[in-house]
Amino acid sequence: MTDSAPDLSPDDWRRISDALRYLGRDLHHRSFAVTAERRKLLWEEMDRCLALADRLSERRVDPVDQVF
Repeated sequence: MTDSAPDLSPDDWRRISDALRYLGRDLHHRSFAVTAERRKLLWEEMDRCLALADRLSERRVDPVDQVF
């Protein structure tokens, strides 16, 4: 598998990040209706989704737009 990013527009990347954050919130919400063992797994997955959303958000920032 290659590490090259697919040819997606900035809006596509934003939608993917937003969807991952929504999924993370949904996993958090669902975690209150399950056992402690299952909750731990859901929270781990939630953390992974949110971390990936953050990575994608950082990746799509244009260096020209960054303020130093």
